[in-house]
Amino acid sequence: MKFSKNNATKNRYLFSYFMLLIGVGLSSKSHAVASPDDTIRPYVASNLLYDSNFLRLSDNVDPVAVTGKSDKSEFIKQVAAGLDMDWTISRQHIIVKANVNQNWFQNFTTLDYIGWNTQAQWNWQVRNDLDGEIGYTNIQELGGFGQLNSLIGNQQNNQRSFANGGYLFHPNGKVKLGVFRTERQYDGNGREFSNNIEDNAELNLQYLSPTGSILGVRVLATDGQYPQRQLTADSTQDNAYTRMNYAATWDWRASSKTRIDGLVGYTHQDYANFSVRNFSDVIALLNLRWQASDKTLLELSTRREIAQADNLFASFVLTQGVWFNLTWQSTPKIALSLPMSYQQQQYLGGTGSNTVASEQQKDNVGRVGLNVMYHPLESISIGPVLNYEKRDSNNPIASYETKSAGVNLQAAF
Repeated sequence: MKFSKNNATKNRYLFSYFMLLIGVGLSSKSHAVASPDDTIRPYVASNLLYDSNFLRLSDNVDPVAVTGKSDKSEFIKQVAAGLDMDWTISRQHIIVKANVNQNWFQNFTTLDYIGWNTQAQWNWQVRNDLDGEIGYTNIQELGGFGQLNSLIGNQQNNQRSFANGGYLFHPNGKVKLGVFRTERQYDGNGREFSNNIEDNAELNLQYLSPTGSILGVRVLATDGQYPQRQLTADSTQDNAYTRMNYAATWDWRASSKTRIDGLVGYTHQDYANFSVRNFSDVIALLNLRWQASDKTLLELSTRREIAQADNLFASFVLTQGVWFNLTWQSTPKIALSLPMSYQQQQYLGGTGSNTVASEQQKDNVGRVGLNVMYHPLESISIGPVLNYEKRDSNNPIASYETKSAGVNLQAAF
């Protein structure tokens, strides 16, 4: 990936600043005795990852023609440093997190980048009947290549600013109002076409049961735009849309060990200029969390949802599938998890020109993994990971298979 001189200078400045911040934090901690009540926690981390097919290229595609290299695999090295801060002042709760990371690629070196993840959030409360959240997040990262299948600049900056408030108008009744904005911007040449801004307003009406369960109704209105899309006589993609989501929500505390939450609703999206791209569908989410024993946790999720797509030909993707995770805390220092998922994806709001006979792309994606978390000391964690992923698609150049293995190291202070 190529950067301008200003961007490179900015990235070096950010990295140096955060490393200095971590150094100051470590220095100050070295003169104090750590306690469970510490609210400032600096850390350093390193991640190593091998991926046999990093760009998710199909066997029907010649990698040399796409990347100029015959090797589809990638070895990624990352070093990171960050701070987690957590303060409670009377009824106010303030959370600040900052992380900066440097990433190196052995094969596709043009993808080298500096990323970060910052968050600031104030959970406020006034009296016993008014509370809410105000916050901002900013994440700079490299997006996945599962929907691009090519060596394309895919570094993205995601920002989210939000504010909401809830009023407990009855011991069992609460109303919540909120607004939030999301912004996604790409650095890669040719990816600015996918830059997106969404302004959202949300209303929740909730019934709070004496047992702690919640039953509610949610309405979410979205106004979205693609600022870099200029409409012409030959345009096939729109640059603005509105979306309405209506849903019934629940959070059922079935027992001290079992929790079931989710929603069932309907979403409808209208484009400003190309009504042929409009779509509507049922959305649903069901999450089950069962603490089977002191050492065993089962998590099951089924989803039917619509989200933004990174595909160059479609704006949104309808995903429906099942996600499962088994976590076993074998000893106080060792935990193993087995995540698995199967999902069907259908791309929406696009031209269809990326598939045979202009048919919209449809994929079936399966994943299985094995994660281990080992804490030799309370402040040190080591996490080996294994993953296998396969996608079958009606687009022959979109099917792929990949295997990955890595290890995550972190030391907190």
